[in-house]
Amino acid sequence: MEDEATRPSSPPPAASAASSVLADDDLLREILLRLAFPTTLVRAALVSSRWLGLASDSSFLRRFRARNPPRLLGFYHTARRDEQPAFVPLPQPPELAPVLRRLGGFALGGADVSAVVFDCRNGRLLRAEFPPPPDELRFGVVSPLLPPARKPPDLPPNLHSQLHQVPNDARVLRPGWMLLPEEEEDDGGDDLSYTLVVLIRRGRGLFARAVLVRGESDDQIRTSDSIELPNHYWPNKKMNRGLLFHGSLYMLGREHVLGLNLASMSLFLIKLPDGVEQLEHMGNLELLRDGDSGLYLAHLKGFQIHVWHRATDGGGNGGDWEMVDTMSLHQSFGQVARPDWESGDPSLGDALVSLRRVEDNAELFLTIDRVIFHIHIASRTANKVFEMAPKEDIGFEIFPFMMIWPPTFPALNYDDDDDQ
Repeated sequence: MEDEATRPSSPPPAASAASSVLADDDLLREILLRLAFPTTLVRAALVSSRWLGLASDSSFLRRFRARNPPRLLGFYHTARRDEQPAFVPLPQPPELAPVLRRLGGFALGGADVSAVVFDCRNGRLLRAEFPPPPDELRFGVVSPLLPPARKPPDLPPNLHSQLHQVPNDARVLRPGWMLLPEEEEDDGGDDLSYTLVVLIRRGRGLFARAVLVRGESDDQIRTSDSIELPNHYWPNKKMNRGLLFHGSLYMLGREHVLGLNLASMSLFLIKLPDGVEQLEHMGNLELLRDGDSGLYLAHLKGFQIHVWHRATDGGGNGGDWEMVDTMSLHQSFGQVARPDWESGDPSLGDALVSLRRVEDNAELFLTIDRVIFHIHIASRTANKVFEMAPKEDIGFEIFPFMMIWPPTFPALNYDDDDDQ
């Protein structure tokens, strides 16, 4: 009979149960799904190639994103023409401290190079850098959170010139929109390309140019047919940001949404809801999207945010606008709210109140005079995040910066025998 002293001991019940759970792919997926941040998911993927395979699977990443949407890390801002864009972090859990340190140490431009930000999306900044002569302007995308080896391609100077070259009687309305592949954000792709779109006004007509930038020699500019715009279509010279949804770019005008189908390069107009109008020099409207359910419109009226919804087919067709939500900012702000915030009409001596969309989420920045608040529509929360210095609000621009998606996973090479 085997000596009890030399008999191998059985593993403790708790250890045996944990080993059984971790050996089950379905259970392990559910555990990984409950990690709160993409950075934590990447660290978990370092355990083994089996864990890496589960964590980086595209179907799993879609579930992870739905449960843990990319977080708003902060925003870049500029206040003066000669000011370098600066990053302002928002309060974050300790797990994201390394990410914020990396952003804080990332500089756009430099001592001899001025930089301008035009757009920001999914952890990428569309920027122009102006080095001293004889160096040429650099127009393209930078990704502060990506390793240098995965730098998105710059727009070649010849394409930049062609994209912005217009007849004498026409003008470019905006240097460009940066559009990322929609499937990248939804399915966890790894595409570093992006599309740049410019709009060109000629009389009452307008046409678009677009180029898919892949850093290849065959990048080509495509041009749309012209569309005639209603009188006073644009409320001011400064254009609202566009929203990419199901292959079309949507841009707000005074009483219409201008759409551009990128596949067919066709332009179309969608009438805003009755009584809704983009006001002169005020950001009272923003377009949003929420999954595949259609377009959403946030309308700041007085001190309320009305949310409208409209189905769309990627063109000018679709249903009617329907109001689906109303958020009272007085209730969200409580005693912080002041009486002069009610109408938001600066001509009456009231505070200047304006909206700024946070990418495609149901989140907004609300600027009241020189104070910027972060608004989350679903949770009805409002938090102060920044206050501008006196006179800085003139020309002040903010560019919300999100956690990049999908996460970048390491390349591991574990032996199968050690793959548990």
